Amino acid sequence: MYCSNCGSETTAAFCSVCGTPATRAATTTRASAIYAGWWARVGATIIDNLILVIPSAFVAYVVGRVTNYLAADVAAILVESCYLYVMLTRSEGQTIGNRVVGTRVRSALDGGPVSPDQILKRIGLVAVYSCFVLVGSGGLQIVGLIGLLDDLFPLFSPTKQTLHDKFAGSVVVKV
Repeated sequence: MYCSNCGSETTAAFCSVCGTPATRAATTTRASAIYAGWWARVGATIIDNLILVIPSAFVAYVVGRVTNYLAADVAAILVESCYLYVMLTRSEGQTIGNRVVGTRVRSALDGGPVSPDQILKRIGLVAVYSCFVLVGSGGLQIVGLIGLLDDLFPLFSPTKQTLHDKFAGSVVVKV
């Protein structure tokens, strides 16, 4: 059973995350989910990117001074991936950007929290196409097209999923 307020898995009289009484708890299913709109997703992404710009730039600068710019770019992608993994593996399934706009990442199958494997698939797909930028000018065109398709896909998907959502079996829902 999942809490109707925060979406966390619960079996007690009160949700262990937000304290909602069990009388208000209900199973969250895919049919009852209210999918997050495209603008909410864009807003969450912008907020998360603003939060990550300084740590990513710092790590890239330090690694670039010690090694080379290719390693610096990979290090920046790893910083962003670690942030997403840590935030999304929590029971709330939210990054700071998700919290601000009122969304969370959930499993598309049952509406419950996403598994670590699903999170790795979400992050991995984006990281892979982001790494195309590191291979040269042809890579810039590839990442631009794949990234644009991934970003715009929720506009045409009935479940408002991106390609990385579909690959991982996840959805972004309103809180």
